[in-house]
Amino acid sequence: MTSAGNLEQSTSVNEFARGWTVLLAAFVGIGVNLASMVYYSTGIWVRPWQEEFGWTRAEIGAQQSISVIVMMLLATFAGRLIDRYGLKIVTSISLLGYGVLLLGFTQMTGDLATLYALSAAYAVFGVASTALAFTRAVNAFFVKYRGLALGISLTSTGIMAYLMPRFMTPFVAENGWRAGYVIMFLIVMASLPIVYLLIRDAPEDDGSGDVAVAQAHTGLTLGAALRTVEFWKVGAIFLLVSTAVLGLIPAFIPLLQDSGMTAAEAGGLAAILGVSVMVGRLLIGFLIDRIFAPYLTAVVFALVGLGCLSLAIGGLDYALVAAIALGFAVGAEVDLIGYYTARYFGLAHYGAIYGLQYSIFIMGAGISPILIGHIWDVTGNYNLGLMLAAALMLPVIVISLTLPKFTHK
Repeated sequence: MTSAGNLEQSTSVNEFARGWTVLLAAFVGIGVNLASMVYYSTGIWVRPWQEEFGWTRAEIGAQQSISVIVMMLLATFAGRLIDRYGLKIVTSISLLGYGVLLLGFTQMTGDLATLYALSAAYAVFGVASTALAFTRAVNAFFVKYRGLALGISLTSTGIMAYLMPRFMTPFVAENGWRAGYVIMFLIVMASLPIVYLLIRDAPEDDGSGDVAVAQAHTGLTLGAALRTVEFWKVGAIFLLVSTAVLGLIPAFIPLLQDSGMTAAEAGGLAAILGVSVMVGRLLIGFLIDRIFAPYLTAVVFALVGLGCLSLAIGGLDYALVAAIALGFAVGAEVDLIGYYTARYFGLAHYGAIYGLQYSIFIMGAGISPILIGHIWDVTGNYNLGLMLAAALMLPVIVISLTLPKFTHK
């Protein structure tokens, strides 16, 4: 039996020394995956595609919704594949397939069916290399500092949220949107060997009584998790959050440009959103190791609601406030899903359980861009979308405050 002293040692002193390579692989993989790099570049293509192909913003928004629906349908299946065959093989194949399909976008000539087919295809390949995969590894290697480790690994989404609008927006304005897709393909290919060589499913049992080794194989089955109230409360929180927020992120650059900003100015301000994602990831990761996560969830999303409302009412004077608020929303969501999944349901069937939670989450991500695009097409601005986002934060706060104590370390 592991003594209290050994438990403290195994869950604090050695975690980062033992798991830094896995943390690096997760950091890289999460940064370049479909739900990060591609997502944060979505707003960059809106105006070029409108100008070259004549597509409406709702039609362009449907691209993201299609890929999200595919990921929603396949996430649980992808999680089961990871649980069965391991991260190395499944995530590497996923990254390779999705990366190659990015090149297909450079061949588009204006047929919406081609856009939608490519969006569906790269989602089929890409779903197994999202946070669904990499948060599993981080949760397995870190116990005492799980929140901080998740925050560190997920800060790469913030880096992409900064780099893509900051540098890709003027690059595309200078070189064309097709060149932008080539750059994204090259980034994925450069990241693939890092993920393949460094990712692991769980720590090896060295006989030291490491609590992380034991917990890697304990937890509820998917069926048992579905019979808990906690599963559906967590799902409801992040369905509401994704419906409220995830259509506003790709709309942020065109929102600013519609208000008179140049592409470079809009990209620069949107890059602050990326910085906010990074800060949010680290701060929230640090705090959830110390503060009961549901309380933290309620506070964070209350601030998100206030930020969205301020931009809707106050206009561009509050764009910086909204950028920070939206960044914190994105900075909180995926790592909190992973944290809640591990703490309420354990790791034995993490892939399948997280996969279904992720499916619920991205259901909102499928609804949101079409809804926000339709609001712009009808009203000519995004104010109603911002006010709707603020309103949806109210039930998020209430549900968060009713979550019970955790059942797993």
